[in-house]
Amino acid sequence: MKTRITIIFLVGFISIGFGQNRKERDYGHYKSLNLNLGYNYSFGDPYDKNFHLIDIGINKAMYGGVHGGGLQYGLGTEIGLNTEKFTIGPKISGAINLMGIVIGTELVTYTDFDNWTLRFIPFFGIGGEKGRLTINPHVILTNKNFQPIDKGLLSLTINLSLNRKKME
Repeated sequence: MKTRITIIFLVGFISIGFGQNRKERDYGHYKSLNLNLGYNYSFGDPYDKNFHLIDIGINKAMYGGVHGGGLQYGLGTEIGLNTEKFTIGPKISGAINLMGIVIGTELVTYTDFDNWTLRFIPFFGIGGEKGRLTINPHVILTNKNFQPIDKGLLSLTINLSLNRKKME
């Protein structure tokens, strides 16, 4: 028991010591233009089949500070991978993040060039300026029976910086 307490004390003491080192961490604020790449797993009602989509877009981000907060906004499209017809979903999106928590919203128009649906998609999950893992429930505004998109997505997205500038 004495050994465990000693180990916990030493690990805690070392962690506190490293936490006080401000020379290693960059607390600056940045603006960046990003290429957005992602994968979406579509699940839930009304279909038994689950669908897979790829997400491609471009966004602008501002982030930084002690707690790592920021915001992003951008344009993109989702492309169906295992759909019966070629399906795309042009979208606009915005998100804010703080200390590893991200919330945001998207407005997407899915179409297979015969049918279409407009969806409002709030999302929440974990992430930051370089990527996020979110759950995206769909609020279906038009054409509720549009296949191949179900009522929810699990989304993994990464941002590749194209142009990053430090804000003065």
